[in-house]
Amino acid sequence: MKKTILTLIFALGALVTNAQMSQFQALYVYNFAKNIGWPAEDNNKELVITVIGDNDLAAELNKLAASKAIGSRKVVIKESATTNGLQKSDIICLGESKSSQIGSLLSAQEGNKNLIVAGKKGLCGQGAGISFVSEAGKLKFEISNKNIAKRGLQVSQKLLQLGTEVD
Repeated sequence: MKKTILTLIFALGALVTNAQMSQFQALYVYNFAKNIGWPAEDNNKELVITVIGDNDLAAELNKLAASKAIGSRKVVIKESATTNGLQKSDIICLGESKSSQIGSLLSAQEGNKNLIVAGKKGLCGQGAGISFVSEAGKLKFEISNKNIAKRGLQVSQKLLQLGTEVD
């Protein structure tokens, strides 16, 4: 009985940690959006964030989008289970469980001006603009100015300094 109770407590602790991680990731994504130079023709359009394979992150982003814009742009959150058939998105967040699909995502989004944010360390080396990294329980991120520029976007110096630049 004691073993079952301890297992349940640890499981609940892990859920809280995952929920908190999703909250932090959502805040980071919002700040990424504020520090990217978007094409001028997009200034009066909605800012669309598509989340692939991470329901917790999508839920947290929806909470933020209900009350916060990015500059003058209303934020719209979309969800997808796969990288196929995505509509126009300004930011695409690829969940850690879908990280093996980074190649197909990049191919499908070739020529689109969007920011690819990956939920797993090392995916900047495969073409993502930003990759989340968890080190000692702290959320950090890798950033590739080169990959972001390839997608027709500019990144602020401030954002480059906050992340670990990899190129």
